[in-house]
Amino acid sequence: MKTHINRGPRFNRLVVLLFSLCAFGVSLLPTPVNAAATGFIHVEQIDGVWWFIGPDGEKFVSNGVNHIEPHLWLAPYNKAATLAKYGDDLVDENGHFSSAGPAAKKWIDAQVAVCDDLHINTFAKHTHEAIDPSLYADQIYYVISLETASLAGWRERKGEGPRPDVFSADFEKFVDDKVRAICEQHRDSRNLLGYLYTDVPSWIMGMAERRERGNMVMIYPWLNAIVGLGESSPGKQRWVQHLQERYDSAADAAKVWGFEVSPTYGLSWDRLARLNTWFEPTDTEQADEDMKSFMFVIADQWYGLHREIVHRYDQNHLVFGDKNIVNWHYPWVLAALKDHVDVVATQGYGRWADDGPIVAEIYAATGKPIFNGDGCFGLANEHQQEWGVKGFRTGAESMTDVAAFYEETMRGMMADPYFIGWHHCGYMEQWDAAERGDSPRNENGFLNPFEEYHTEWTDVIRRVNAAAPQWHEASR
Repeated sequence: MKTHINRGPRFNRLVVLLFSLCAFGVSLLPTPVNAAATGFIHVEQIDGVWWFIGPDGEKFVSNGVNHIEPHLWLAPYNKAATLAKYGDDLVDENGHFSSAGPAAKKWIDAQVAVCDDLHINTFAKHTHEAIDPSLYADQIYYVISLETASLAGWRERKGEGPRPDVFSADFEKFVDDKVRAICEQHRDSRNLLGYLYTDVPSWIMGMAERRERGNMVMIYPWLNAIVGLGESSPGKQRWVQHLQERYDSAADAAKVWGFEVSPTYGLSWDRLARLNTWFEPTDTEQADEDMKSFMFVIADQWYGLHREIVHRYDQNHLVFGDKNIVNWHYPWVLAALKDHVDVVATQGYGRWADDGPIVAEIYAATGKPIFNGDGCFGLANEHQQEWGVKGFRTGAESMTDVAAFYEETMRGMMADPYFIGWHHCGYMEQWDAAERGDSPRNENGFLNPFEEYHTEWTDVIRRVNAAAPQWHEASR
């Protein structure tokens, strides 16, 4: 099938842009095709530089956008304009977004055209699940989410959970059913980049939550869920087995964890498995070592199980694992990622001078190519004073600063031979009156709510994204 993204920009657009951008020293000629054409996207290291490789063998970096989400177009301040532009059937009789009618296709086609103009080639994370992927799957590269558990702090704060027993047959069956249904829909897709799991899992409690709980020891939410299970649960049995591997006796473990040992009968491992009050260890340093080493057991099971099941139903596409915040790649996370993902997905909102050295450590530990699956720079405008805006922490004082930070970051990323893409956090800016999404902060965006460019930024995006493959080629 002839697809828009795999064939490249139209020839006349290429000629116009080539002459208009020559003053910037940007080459828009395609990157040489010198990799194997497999019919699917994969990754490859060529002359020391990592690349995504397209289905026809073309090298590329993934310039993506997150948050193609209907509620940003259907807010109180722009819903009427959106429906007038695309059609009333963008919503159903209940006023909810509808992916079924002509308006939805017209709307998605318009967003693909914007991406084409700005050299954005990927619909990335947070492309809303209410949008039928068939509307865009043949037009642009895309990512599919496989969220099989509520591991993110923001989800837990919305009342989702609890964390699953990843060692249980019930959970394996649940993951198998969900993954099979999704893979059957996408395993033949030429434009699917790969499968991304949880959006920023919370491996360790944040400092605010630790202070609120008054507990600086039991800081691993997933382990806390496991130790509270009943003795018959596979997770609790695996925890006790872990302790058996680390202690000579149940009594030795009990002394560390603050449990009473009978002077007459001692303490058995079976008795230890029944206990669910593991939250006040007496030897906190040793208990922390027990917990950290078990966190690898959990992470290895989580990533290993998912990779096995994805490959059971789809061996054509890449596995990304979770999108972990860049400085949340703890040793147990890195060890599991090394064995069970093809590409490491990070989330980083920092300036590249700050995030780059951390990313280098991730690559040193895993040897896997990396992309930033979520990050941006921003400043709140007059319509974003109540909720603020994502990406504000780097201190941009103008849209010119935001654009400059964008170029600085892309240049920094592309100068590293293992860094193969950036999925920008935001596409259309959100104002205070809009429905909230995954965060209480407003979405960032280089389009205003009426689909007009912030040209002082989009002019830079267009130039920088076009140049990214050449900058990356020079990293070898």
